[in-house]
Amino acid sequence: MKANGSAVKLLNPPRYKQDWRQICAILPAYLPDGTNGTEITYLDGTKEYIANRLCWVLDDLLGHLRSSKAILTAQSRRLLGDKVYRVPLILCDEFILVPVKGREAIGKYDSLLGYIVLHYVTQLVRDNKKTIIYFGSDVTVTVYDYLRTVRQNIERAKMINRETCA
Repeated sequence: MKANGSAVKLLNPPRYKQDWRQICAILPAYLPDGTNGTEITYLDGTKEYIANRLCWVLDDLLGHLRSSKAILTAQSRRLLGDKVYRVPLILCDEFILVPVKGREAIGKYDSLLGYIVLHYVTQLVRDNKKTIIYFGSDVTVTVYDYLRTVRQNIERAKMINRETCA
């Protein structure tokens, strides 16, 4: 295909758009060059690193799924109230994003907020001030929230899901 005499390369969509049903966690990450990026963990244990901030990747993914973070956040805030800082994003029963503290910040304005997919969580294990989240048998991520906080966020997500799907 040519446009103005030059070749136009048709790109395949990124894996997170193709395999979104296989995503276990979307967390902020520091990339090897020290910049902010995103780490996506899949059910098969592979991790994909994206050279864009998590908010950009999440907006791109939700746009692909015909939704938006603003709409999902407003839906959750309507049920939880405005005082709750971190709210779950509920797209469907199989794609409920539970907010977690995904990393320790190095810089003052670095994002900490990430998400785990509730549908795949099989076990939570306390690890000092962190929580190890198991998805299936061998896939894990460590988040920087207390176990109590992760459980509380999961319960909020379940409550919102019950209310919106009832």
